[in-house]
Amino acid sequence: MPFSQISFAKYHYYRLALAVAIGLLTLILTLGIRIYEQTRVISQDQQRIARHTIQKLEALLQPANAVPFAPLIQPGQNCLSQQPTLQRMVSLLQTLRAIALVRDDKILCSSLIGSVSYDFNQLLPQLALGASHLQLRTSTHGADSIPTLVLWHPDGSDKDNGLLFVYNIGVLTNFLLEPQPPYAQSIVLNVLDKSLEYGKNQITPRIDMTQTPIVFTRSGIYDFSVSIYGDDASTLAWRELLTHLPLSLLISLLTAFAIYLLSGSRISLAYPISQAISHREFQVYCQPIINSADGRCVGIETLMRWKNHREEWISPDVFIPLAEQHGLIIPLTRYLIKQVVEKLALFPARSDFYISINVAAQHFNEMVIVDDIRQLWLSAEPRLSLMLELTERTHLQELTTEQISELKEMGIMLAIDDFGTGHSSLSYLKTLTPDVLKIDQAFTASIGTDAINATVTDTIITLAQRLKVKLIAEGVETLEQADYMRKRKVDALQGYYFSRPMPIDIFPSWLEHYEKDEMNAFSPVI
Repeated sequence: MPFSQISFAKYHYYRLALAVAIGLLTLILTLGIRIYEQTRVISQDQQRIARHTIQKLEALLQPANAVPFAPLIQPGQNCLSQQPTLQRMVSLLQTLRAIALVRDDKILCSSLIGSVSYDFNQLLPQLALGASHLQLRTSTHGADSIPTLVLWHPDGSDKDNGLLFVYNIGVLTNFLLEPQPPYAQSIVLNVLDKSLEYGKNQITPRIDMTQTPIVFTRSGIYDFSVSIYGDDASTLAWRELLTHLPLSLLISLLTAFAIYLLSGSRISLAYPISQAISHREFQVYCQPIINSADGRCVGIETLMRWKNHREEWISPDVFIPLAEQHGLIIPLTRYLIKQVVEKLALFPARSDFYISINVAAQHFNEMVIVDDIRQLWLSAEPRLSLMLELTERTHLQELTTEQISELKEMGIMLAIDDFGTGHSSLSYLKTLTPDVLKIDQAFTASIGTDAINATVTDTIITLAQRLKVKLIAEGVETLEQADYMRKRKVDALQGYYFSRPMPIDIFPSWLEHYEKDEMNAFSPVI
């Protein structure tokens, strides 16, 4: 569709701006989705690292549960006879530093140093009181202070007797708490109020760990937890922004290009229609409707024609669907009604003469059509009648009983256009109670050439007559077609045989010429 240079430039920039805006929005959304997904994946990886660390520590401690206490408390045994047994247990478990025997709240024997005598309650009060089964402490034996993890394994319900398993946790942390950058910069073991961090061979109070962990996970079996420190998942995801940028840019560019093409074929075509309504570029044409019995012109069907500002005709097959698609069909219909009202003086001022206007189903939403008829048509106090044509190819279900009743009370006739070519025709006859059925021109054109369509045409005629609904045959182009419809008592005829569509201002001269020279030649049907 051609446009002026100003309109073309305006729409070019509008389409470009729209495409850029949608492209940027797509880029932001794509990157946002990628960052969100990456954040979720990194968070899951950090949780997985914490769970895996917990599982490794639990696997380290669990073999101690299987060590029997009974063989070590047989009568007559002392540390000298018990120490070899404890040392064998240490060698079997491998990860242990030492095992100590507790009897009657006294630590009496150690696999590492032999016979000892320590008060269990004083040396390890948290274990003795049952506050925990684990304790982090620094070993007092050896030249260096070595971090150890002590596991208390009481003899069943007897809290005064059992075994203490001492793990050289400072060494074990080299693989138990090993960080996994960039998801975990530091992993810390927490037992009660003490912490041990990877790479730092010393136990520190938990209160000194001032940073907030990004992941904190407790063991479900033992009294310890694991803290992971480092950058949170969101920060790590944003650091990988550049890796997502190429794909996101490609998607946004393709989206922008698609929007630019789409707006060129759709949005830019809606603008001239709106402008044409404002500039009164649409012209009202009409086609006479002839009574089949006596040849009188009993009405007209109004039609819209568009000659744009460059004096070029635009087909209704182009602008009507576009107007419906872009929500301009109602303003276009209002424009038509206003134009007809301004030209009422051109038509016979009698109630049996009617003007037919095509109305889209969208016009019936929320009683809009009722209000428009009242304000635009009835306010002019016309002496002739108005008929609304509803095409069966649209969704006529949008009409309500209330709307139909109000229109009938206002004296408005309803017609179903293109009857027989849409869907649910019979149900519409019941719900709409139309005054007129218009036989589609495809059926009229089949007269004398297509036996099947001719049969359908006869069926429609018979149905309408039994229901006492008037019929108008569209597309009558030959005398044969006119005679065929007249013999079957079709009420009115419309088509090129009588007149092509004409500008509404020419209708009075056409009507005068027709009534003077042609109507008298309309012979009665025998």
